[in-house]
Amino acid sequence: MKPSEFIREIKKQGFRLSHHGTNHDFWSDGERVVMIERHNKEISKKTLDKMMKDAGLK
Repeated sequence: MKPSEFIREIKKQGFRLSHHGTNHDFWSDGERVVMIERHNKEISKKTLDKMMKDAGLK
């Protein structure tokens, strides 16, 4: 999954862009924060699992 696809999914769950870091964007739904690296390559399985857990999707 690419970061843009993951962002589409968390937007459906009510996440909004909180702020930009140096290499990452931080998305929040008011309770949880998910850090997403800015690049256009596939997210590794381990990283994707962690991001999904942080977003409450798993």
